[in-house]
Amino acid sequence: MRRFAFISFVLSLCASSQAASVAGASDSVSWAPDLIHSRAEFTVAHMVVSKVWGHIPIRQMTIVTPPGDPIPTQVAATLDPAHLDTDNRERDAVLRADTYFDVGHYPTIAFVSRKIVPKGPMDFIVTGDLSVRNVTRSVTVPMHVVGIVPDAEGSRVGYTGQLAIDRRDFGITDNTFMSGVLFVGYNVNIVLTVEATTAAPMPHRT
Repeated sequence: MRRFAFISFVLSLCASSQAASVAGASDSVSWAPDLIHSRAEFTVAHMVVSKVWGHIPIRQMTIVTPPGDPIPTQVAATLDPAHLDTDNRERDAVLRADTYFDVGHYPTIAFVSRKIVPKGPMDFIVTGDLSVRNVTRSVTVPMHVVGIVPDAEGSRVGYTGQLAIDRRDFGITDNTFMSGVLFVGYNVNIVLTVEATTAAPMPHRT
C-alpha cells in the first residue's frame, strides 16, 4: 500500500507539472513578422519649405501578445539604416555616412519595449528604448491595431503608430545652413506600419 501511495503521489506531481507547463505555454502568443509588409517611414524638413520622405527596412521583429488579445506585452525590432531609401542615391549616401547614421560603425537601429499600456481594445502606448548610433533614449509610441483577419497561417494582424524625435538626441547634430536656413530639420517624424501572423486562434476584428 505504501508503495502504491508513493507511486500515485509521484504520478500526481508529474501530471501537475505537465499541466503547469501547458498553462504556461498558453499564457502568450508569438507572432511572426511579415517584413515585406512592414515599414518604418520618416519625414524631415528640407530648408524649412519642404520635406524629405524615406524609409528604413525592418529586418527583425518580436511581437508577443496574450491569447485572444492583439495588444502586445512585448515588442522589439531591428532596423537596417545601411539600406535606407529616400529615392535619391546621392542623398542616401550622405545619410549613411558618418555625419548622419554612420552605418560603417553603427549598422543597426534597435528598439526594445519596456512598458505597454492598453488604451482600449484596439489602442495602446509603447514606451521603450530606441538606440541609434550607440545612443539610447526612451521614446513613447502611440499604436493602433488596424485589424485582425483570417490568413493562410491562421491569423494576420496589422498595427500602425507614429512618433517624433529630435535627431540631435541621438548624436546626429549636423546644423548646416544654406541661404540662411537650416538645410536638414532637427525633428524627424516616424510612421510605423507592421503586419504579423500567428497560427494561434485569435478573434478577428476590423
